[in-house]
Amino acid sequence: MKIIKYFFLLLFLLSAQYTEGQNTGKVYGKIVDTSGIPLDLVNISVKGNSGIGTMTNEAGRFELNIEAGKEIKLLISSLGYIPQEIPVKVATDKRTQLSIVLIPSNILLPEFAVSERYTANTGVEYINPKPVTHMPSINSSIEGLIKSAGMGVASNNELSSQYKVRGGNYDENLIYLNGIEVYRPFLIRSGQQEGLSFINPDLVSAVRFSSGGFDASYGDKMSSVLDVKYKTPIEFGGSVYASLLGAGAHVEGASKNQKFSYLTGVRYHSNAYMIKKMQTKSYYKPNFTDVQLLLNYKANAKWSFSLFGNYARNTYHLIPESSVQTFGNINKTKRLRIYFDGQEVDAYQTVFASFVSTFTPDNSNEYKYIIAYFNSSEKETFDIEGQYFISEVNSDFGSEEMGQDISPRAVGSDLHHGRNFLLANLFHAEVKASHLLKANNLEWGIKAQGEFIDDKLKEWRLHDSTYYTLPYIPTTPGDSVALNHPARELIINDYLHSDNYLQSFRLSGFVQDKWNFGDSIHRFTLNGGIRFSFWTFNREFIATPRLRLSYQPKLKSDVSFYLACGMYYQPPFYKEMRRPDGSLNSDIKSQKSYHIILGTDYLFKIGRLPFKLSSEVYYKYLQDLITYTIDNVRIIYSGENDAVGYAVGIDAKLSGEIVPGLESWLSFSLMKSMEDIKGDFFTVFLDSNHQATFDPNERISDSTIYPGYMPRLTDQRFSVNLFFQDKVPMLPMLKAHINIIYSTPLIYSIPGYSRGQFSFRGKAYFRADIGLSWQFINSASISNPKNPFRVFNAGYLSFEIFNIFDYYNTISYTFVKDISGETHRAPNYLTPRIYNAKLRFEF
Repeated sequence: MKIIKYFFLLLFLLSAQYTEGQNTGKVYGKIVDTSGIPLDLVNISVKGNSGIGTMTNEAGRFELNIEAGKEIKLLISSLGYIPQEIPVKVATDKRTQLSIVLIPSNILLPEFAVSERYTANTGVEYINPKPVTHMPSINSSIEGLIKSAGMGVASNNELSSQYKVRGGNYDENLIYLNGIEVYRPFLIRSGQQEGLSFINPDLVSAVRFSSGGFDASYGDKMSSVLDVKYKTPIEFGGSVYASLLGAGAHVEGASKNQKFSYLTGVRYHSNAYMIKKMQTKSYYKPNFTDVQLLLNYKANAKWSFSLFGNYARNTYHLIPESSVQTFGNINKTKRLRIYFDGQEVDAYQTVFASFVSTFTPDNSNEYKYIIAYFNSSEKETFDIEGQYFISEVNSDFGSEEMGQDISPRAVGSDLHHGRNFLLANLFHAEVKASHLLKANNLEWGIKAQGEFIDDKLKEWRLHDSTYYTLPYIPTTPGDSVALNHPARELIINDYLHSDNYLQSFRLSGFVQDKWNFGDSIHRFTLNGGIRFSFWTFNREFIATPRLRLSYQPKLKSDVSFYLACGMYYQPPFYKEMRRPDGSLNSDIKSQKSYHIILGTDYLFKIGRLPFKLSSEVYYKYLQDLITYTIDNVRIIYSGENDAVGYAVGIDAKLSGEIVPGLESWLSFSLMKSMEDIKGDFFTVFLDSNHQATFDPNERISDSTIYPGYMPRLTDQRFSVNLFFQDKVPMLPMLKAHINIIYSTPLIYSIPGYSRGQFSFRGKAYFRADIGLSWQFINSASISNPKNPFRVFNAGYLSFEIFNIFDYYNTISYTFVKDISGETHRAPNYLTPRIYNAKLRFEF
């Protein structure tokens, strides 16, 4: 507890203001295009001081504090529009209004430079959140947008909002909302249970994403960071929508003096319609609901306050009935039939709240004081018995019984029991500060977090085959069997029992500085920092440096290069420190990753259309890894620092407006991710010809094999993502949206065996979704006094086809042993072709 006392003492000392007061005024206004349509995500910055800036909201409005009493030049830039430089002079404590019209770059001469919607080379990519509204996606989430638009991102599960980045797993990705880290439930094991993602896309104003090499201000994960900012409304508005998969609404507004604003959203999602079309015939009753509220209040020019709250409840009731899986090849086809008894009842309830106080003594200094609370109450209860039958299938094209079951291979059952309960409470207090000095921008932060987790798990499986429990040990009929003979043992598989209460504290912080320097020909930006962490559970202290250097030639400002390197660590959270038997490892250490990234951005035009090409080459050395197995989206850790590894690859992304006003992109990734598990080996039995044999009667000798480096379970060598938007000719209010994802197969291992000996690559992931959206309420229809929908600003009717080619993707495998010990693997498929319709109104 002394550490916590020292933290608050340090917090008090660091919060002391050392800045000189400056006279400031405020410039505000609205930015529109030549048609008068408001433009969002337009960059507004002060020339010569890139640390001062803002972006427009969806209404095209902005507000910015600048130094008073002298002429300031504002730089205005946005993708597809000609940048502008506007002089402005404000009086002390006064407001000056601007009205700005941006001219599209594609109607002017080619020599005009095109400026992006984001500042290049900051270590994060600015991603426009607007496509989420119409992108054909089962979840319609920001994470779904990242799966398609983020460089180095891969996913093989459309039911889940989780994703993998450059060989990492789902738990290695940071998610920030309004500068505060958010968490997920712990026990969820499948995409069907996951429901809604934390982020409500209707409330989002800006999305930033980094696939690696991010700066020290971002926290303690090894792979990526997703930084999302919610809107700060300045006028009344909202939306409401409904589809076959759910419904939702949001409302926003502000007071007349702009000091108070509110933003609230509610969502309901049910994937019962979709799950009923999957391979397991069942009774499903899933319900996912969440409510979010953001309140902002600006007391005066120096103090502002923000209060955020989120309540989410997911319930999942499953009564499985039967499943039929046909697998193999045309010469050796098998069929697995399973008939179920029992049910599963799950409930996940989360509460998140935060309060932020922002103190801005002048235009050069800012302090944020943050307190946040997260609560997760989770319950999984199930007793499901599956009686299975494996048989060979007649594949003779000339037979009248082609496709019928013939000789049986295995008959048995599987009983899965679980009573799992988890209650987690997380508290944290944090302060962040930013100081704009003469030639650099200094930032620092410090955070204290308390974790209280009560975990009670009891889960096991019992396998049998033809009335024998597995593993089956044969005996001679008629012989007496001793009581202590192994054949009498009842083997319970996958037994997990824990009754843990964890109370621990973490202290973390960072300091970083940013310098801009150069001459009339060259421009450089250097961002360096260090991050540290201390955890009371294992008393581990770790500090990690990070550095990023960017270069942009002034004579060729449409090209830039950058080099990023640093050490990234991931202190174990509760799941990582728990061994498969339920015990906690008090000696567990942080996983570590050393990044080096070389990248480039190139802005260019094809004809008069603006495009951007980004590419990165990277290498990551991984140390103190905690190995794991994956079941659907559930990650089961070994609880030991038992591996080292690496990831190497190249990512590229081409984005632009092939159709003016509609952004499209194409990205691809080449990646190799390997690991070496400490002490891993397996034994191979050899026959008289020194060939491997599985027949006990042919064994002459054996050989011990140490596999060394082998592919990680997330080793997805190649992936390509395409998102394309277009307008239907002669019908500009009718748009088409196509989303295509292809990824090469992942590695799967057989439970109970060394991955080095028994592993295989599954099936490639391929998915194509298409959507059509018709804007039947627009500026023309609103002006018609006879239109009954003129109270709305916009209205959309969408029709979507998910998995248009009806390609059956595999999420996992069911492994079944017969009495002879042979293991059969049957694929578990994801969603088939599904149709959806959605109606959306905006006001």
